[in-house]
Amino acid sequence: MDSETQFDEVRERAKKTLARLRGVDDNLNAAKALVEALRNQRDYDLMGQLAEAVSRRDPKDVKNRRLYAQYLIDTGKATAAIDLLQPLARRLPKNDPEFAEATGLLGRAHKQIFFDAGDKTTPGAREALKKAIATYRAPYEADHKNTWHGVNLIALLTRARGLGIKVASELNPGAIAKEVVATLQATPAEKRDDWFLPTLAEASLGLDDWDVIEHNVGEYVTAPSAKAFHVASTLRQFTEIWNLEKRDDRGRALVDILRARLMELEGGTLEIAPEKLQRLRQQAPPDKAQLEAVLGKDGSQTYQWWKTGLERGLSVASVRQRLGGRIGTGFLVRAGDIGREPADERLLLTNFHVVNEHGVSPGVRPDDAEIVFEAVDAGKTYAVAQILWSSPPDRHDASLLSLSTPVTAIEPLPFAAVLPVIDDTARVYIVGYPGGRDLAFSFQDNELLDHEGPPLCKQQIPGVCRLHYRAPTEGGSSGSPVFNSRLWQVIALHHKGGKIGMPKLNGKEGTYGANEGISIQSIVAAMKG
Repeated sequence: MDSETQFDEVRERAKKTLARLRGVDDNLNAAKALVEALRNQRDYDLMGQLAEAVSRRDPKDVKNRRLYAQYLIDTGKATAAIDLLQPLARRLPKNDPEFAEATGLLGRAHKQIFFDAGDKTTPGAREALKKAIATYRAPYEADHKNTWHGVNLIALLTRARGLGIKVASELNPGAIAKEVVATLQATPAEKRDDWFLPTLAEASLGLDDWDVIEHNVGEYVTAPSAKAFHVASTLRQFTEIWNLEKRDDRGRALVDILRARLMELEGGTLEIAPEKLQRLRQQAPPDKAQLEAVLGKDGSQTYQWWKTGLERGLSVASVRQRLGGRIGTGFLVRAGDIGREPADERLLLTNFHVVNEHGVSPGVRPDDAEIVFEAVDAGKTYAVAQILWSSPPDRHDASLLSLSTPVTAIEPLPFAAVLPVIDDTARVYIVGYPGGRDLAFSFQDNELLDHEGPPLCKQQIPGVCRLHYRAPTEGGSSGSPVFNSRLWQVIALHHKGGKIGMPKLNGKEGTYGANEGISIQSIVAAMKG
């Protein structure tokens, strides 16, 4: 079963099971398995609904309660998760496998509170760090095979020492790191799970031997089994707990290499604040030896691809309502590429439903909009001079804007001449401002599912070529550029999305979870019309 079908099947089964659980008896075991499947898909909204329904039917199911707590943590409700996990852990025998899982998750909840603190030196952040250390310590000392508790203990102790926090002074992070590495290396090959390499890679940081660190990280991130979820977790640990970006040049470079690798993996997601994007662009690249040590012989190419993506991000703007917040996204295009003069003038392309002549909801009128290229200068705003061309939402859903002040220092985005071939490797990338938050590179479930270009060309709307792709987008992503996989060329204007129920293209039967974009070449053709 391909990933597209599997993704939709899990959601469909979960929705039907949820409906039955709220009505008559259903197979609870099947429902419980679906909670975990939704967790693995990171489909947290539906996961939470189903875990809640299962809890009402079987409130004593320990694993489901633990998964419910994980949903709470992953949706920003760490204190609620703590309230759930503490009594759960107290009533479990210490030899129950779920005891280690529950206490580890409790440690993660405290760690998340520390993660989320803007100032890590506040009393609340310090207290959360101390509680996380105590919570991870108990199951690790009870059984050194609980290596994921051990590696978190190493990281948190190291960070506490760096902050000057006096906690568990009798523990030596380096000694624990040696124990964790030895335990992992003694694990028989057939018992090494998906977390084996990530845990070994992080434990290596506690040894403070950079050759060993880079070797183990490289073994992990280049393995055929490498998953975006694991790499993202490692990246979060390296930046938030190990604080590698502020440690030294080699640490900063390693984090940047991990970002580059994450962006290559299916299911990866990365959000970058505009000011951080500027710093990353200006940061000196890793040396060739470090790139090859971590990413292999193609490391330089991977890193250059990542840097190209950062450069493209400069041309993506947030569209704001005057005296209000972000309402969408737009991007710079070259007038000559759409048949207009002067050829080198920079124009902005966004959705009709973001900016339109009469301010048709949810959009705004051009004189109520302002444009900000946040990755270049978050303090500089551009007014909209006029709408040069537009097409309503039932066609191209596009508005071409001229700006009151010429843009000269930012490059327009290049267009792809053709759409990618649809196969199992076809992927797309979106840069935008999801949910009104920071500039975001979206790389989760981003298969290119189908399009109405060659060879099928069965356009339902004459002159409008649509694309469907699996990428996570939220309100605020409207008007984002959709890029092809290797060259960072624009193939579409993001138009709308739906997690499920989108009719398939080209006359194919059925629906699926997909987002929709309009081919940039069909937009250009309409403009030249």
